[in-house]
Amino acid sequence: MAVTPFIWLGAKRTRKHPVSDKGKLLDIAASRGLPVPNGGILLHELYQLLLTEGVIVLHEQRVTVADPTWLHETLHTGARFPRLGKPVAVRAAFAPGSEHVPARLDVDFDNPQALSNSLCAIWSAAAPAARRDVLVMEMVTRQVAGTAVTDPTQPHDAIHSAHTFTIPQLTGWQRPTASLPSYAQRLQQLLRGVRRTFGPTAPWRIEWVDDGAICWLVQIQ
Repeated sequence: MAVTPFIWLGAKRTRKHPVSDKGKLLDIAASRGLPVPNGGILLHELYQLLLTEGVIVLHEQRVTVADPTWLHETLHTGARFPRLGKPVAVRAAFAPGSEHVPARLDVDFDNPQALSNSLCAIWSAAAPAARRDVLVMEMVTRQVAGTAVTDPTQPHDAIHSAHTFTIPQLTGWQRPTASLPSYAQRLQQLLRGVRRTFGPTAPWRIEWVDDGAICWLVQIQ
């Protein structure tokens, strides 16, 4: 294939494609060294190529595949999308409307049927005129997870996990708050990294997962 129809997160190639902020922000975060799980964005151009080649079929806005093995081989051998070593999350990355499309979680992307089912479900959820970019990321082994909102007008960030609480915002080279649990200290550092990367003057909402050693950024808006 002359043009690589996917973007590996961290490659800083999203600026060249009209993908939604869901993908662009994670690409920027990964390129700046924030802990983003391995993954990539399957571009709308891949979807169009698969349609043209007959690998997938669109009928009444529903996308189907006749031979899952053909799709699997086209993605990994033809397009050379890396084989991920863990189950993945498959999410819509198109706009508008991707925020209303349920993610497919714990997908074995090396299984042709599971790969086909997850991609067709996401592609079928897009509006007729929308791009059909798809975000594929390795799942993180979860010990603690939740959302966080960093507000530039407040000295604390709001955390929503098993319960709701706040943590002090770190500035400069300030150390994490020793009285907090280890995962919350790692989260403090992640949120400081988000502000440094994207700017301290706007509110940011992130989804995070902590595996006991790293607090991962899995979505940002």
